[in-house]
Amino acid sequence: MQYWNALKIIQQVAAELGLPQPVALPALGDVQSNQLVALLNSAGNELLMYYPWEQFVKHWNFVTVDGRESYAVPMDLAYFVDQTQWDSTNRKPLLGPKSPQEWAWLKSGTVATAPRMRYRIADNKLKLLPVPGATPLAIDMEYMSCNWVAPVDELGTQNMINIGTDIALYHPWMLVKFIKMKFYELKGFDTTSVRADFLRLFNSLTGKDKGGAKLSLSPQFPPMFIGPWSVPDGSWDVGVAP
Repeated sequence: MQYWNALKIIQQVAAELGLPQPVALPALGDVQSNQLVALLNSAGNELLMYYPWEQFVKHWNFVTVDGRESYAVPMDLAYFVDQTQWDSTNRKPLLGPKSPQEWAWLKSGTVATAPRMRYRIADNKLKLLPVPGATPLAIDMEYMSCNWVAPVDELGTQNMINIGTDIALYHPWMLVKFIKMKFYELKGFDTTSVRADFLRLFNSLTGKDKGGAKLSLSPQFPPMFIGPWSVPDGSWDVGVAP
């Protein structure tokens, strides 16, 4: 999909609203265009929390250090993807996230250690129990990045539109419709039609963002570990009895 830069998005919104189209952003002295940019920033950051868009899924991995319980989370973290936290060294999922009460019990209760690694998110850090020892462990997980803007002349991404050439990493027509809805809300207009217009496209895109799984009326999920069920059906030569 071809993403649009901020100027093109604002020009399209302004044209649909019957407003003058800016030729550059930021538009000095143009209160209306700058207001639309503010609505674009609001829309981009809100949409990130409404759905786990595939373009913002990132992978985070690190190796534990002897005696260190806490590890700083990525700077662009919006939220973690549930059930992706793994101890790759031992090929086992981490248990958690643990509540403050569970964490206090694990640290101070009768049973202070356990064979499986537990985790908790607190103070912008991922905390592990039992505290890793001398044997380094590879910890892997996925998270959603809060950076939805790509500056055209710079490496990396950011979470705010600053100039007209900044590229918004969303479907452009969804942003156009969302900004229009926000504009109507801000001005106190009837939002019935623009809200329905936005929701139709939003629901359509969330249904197509990652594709759809095959559905079954009687789903049976296979165990994640290797066992007799891992051997396919067939006729196998087991040798001749003595």
